[in-house]
Amino acid sequence: MKKSILTAVFFLSATVTLSAQLAVSSIQNNQTELVVNDSISIKKGNHVQIYLPAGQDFVFVKQKKSGLGVKLLGQVADIAGTGAAAVGMGSGNLKVLQGATKVITTANAVNYGADAIEKINDLPISNDAKKIAGKKMQILDWNFTDDGWILNVLFDKKKYEIYLQEAVMAGEIKL
Repeated sequence: MKKSILTAVFFLSATVTLSAQLAVSSIQNNQTELVVNDSISIKKGNHVQIYLPAGQDFVFVKQKKSGLGVKLLGQVADIAGTGAAAVGMGSGNLKVLQGATKVITTANAVNYGADAIEKINDLPISNDAKKIAGKKMQILDWNFTDDGWILNVLFDKKKYEIYLQEAVMAGEIKL
């Protein structure tokens, strides 16, 4: 029974998340801009669109806090994987898996338009995630670490870090 539920959820989530994901094959730093996949330009001062979390909360978009190590966030990202299905499948916990499926199913119904904020508030995501889901954040700068490219962004006078490759692939941001 559990095996058939896991299989069904995997195929459902793979279908939904693949349509929202962008495969990142290359990122080039030209000092004034990052060029993703030879066609998408990310410049300082521009904005990045935050979409929906990969689970109940954002995994790859985090508010910047002093004393929180990048390696710790990288380990969390490794555990979570990419996409809500990976969060549920990686945990081996049926409750987490069901929660991830609920987020995928509900999020799939959200169309970003004039009423997007009202719909986001109805999603089964954390209150912290609701504060930034659907918002645009200003790109301050970026840096390369052992965990990959990190965008430093600003929203509502608060600084956030976006783990670029993972956030794009998990569908947490749109470029």
